[in-house]
Amino acid sequence: MADSNAPAEADLIGLDWGTSSCRAYLLGAEGVILAQARAPFGLMAVNAGHAADPAAFDHAFEELCGRWLDAWPDLPVIACGMAGSRQGWVEAPYRVLPADLADPALACARVRSRRGTEVYVIPGLTDPHGLRGVMRGEETQLLGANLGAGEHEIVLPGTHSKWARLQGTVVTAFTTFMTGELYALLTRHSILATLIRPAPEPQWAAFDRGVDVAAEAITGTGLLGALFSARTLPLTGAMDETDVADYLSGLVIGTELASARKAWVLGPADQLWSAADPELSARYARAAIRLGWRTVHAVENAAPRGLWWTARAIGLIGAPPAQTFPGVVS
Repeated sequence: MADSNAPAEADLIGLDWGTSSCRAYLLGAEGVILAQARAPFGLMAVNAGHAADPAAFDHAFEELCGRWLDAWPDLPVIACGMAGSRQGWVEAPYRVLPADLADPALACARVRSRRGTEVYVIPGLTDPHGLRGVMRGEETQLLGANLGAGEHEIVLPGTHSKWARLQGTVVTAFTTFMTGELYALLTRHSILATLIRPAPEPQWAAFDRGVDVAAEAITGTGLLGALFSARTLPLTGAMDETDVADYLSGLVIGTELASARKAWVLGPADQLWSAADPELSARYARAAIRLGWRTVHAVENAAPRGLWWTARAIGLIGAPPAQTFPGVVS
């Protein structure tokens, strides 16, 4: 677990509770991160493959936030993500689209920790149309991204990448690409994994090659028709084995971006908004520019900002904002 020293003033504790890990933030005015901690206390680890175990969530919460609560016993706490799933700490039912992320009447689920702290858990979103769709945690990132008034489209890269469409703070539609999970399966458990050799640094030429192949495949055989090239190219000497992992990364990310550009993006595909960690953002930005976007705007720290603004919107801290959130896009 990583933790940084906490200054004297704090407004809120925010938890971004995912499938594989949990990030905890001690937040000050306007959502400034005063301290943070991260541990592998994701849903799968906490439940250890079994049914929901509230005591295990409570223990993880205490491990991450106990020192902050010792210093500020009355500090409000809000969480997003898998802590609100059916297998989580407490179930927070999905809200149906369209959904205003800054709705003052937002109904959060609540659970009380063993030390008596009440934790507010933000509900996820569901789209009842078409192939259906669900998200937990990403809705909070969308609010933290704060793209402003008007209609916007944004990608949230990750294990299950989300492309969302917003009208101000209202989510009107979203779709999911299992890009990160597919990459993990291919590089760890498929026949392709046997040829992968570690590289000392990203092999960008191989990544670009994968993006280009994906762009061509989107109008032809598709990703399934292109994936086996990650085996045949190194087998026939046309690619070094240290290039395979980045080539596959380019293939799956390129397929996601090319597919979204073709079937999801409504407006002019010249600017892309993206919220992810810096390393993943760099890959999406590089692929997007290669596929025709002119500019990629990286949004940083969307989750902690979204947690703070949700708490503010529902009156958990301060008073609900009277105007549009201040811009936080870099």
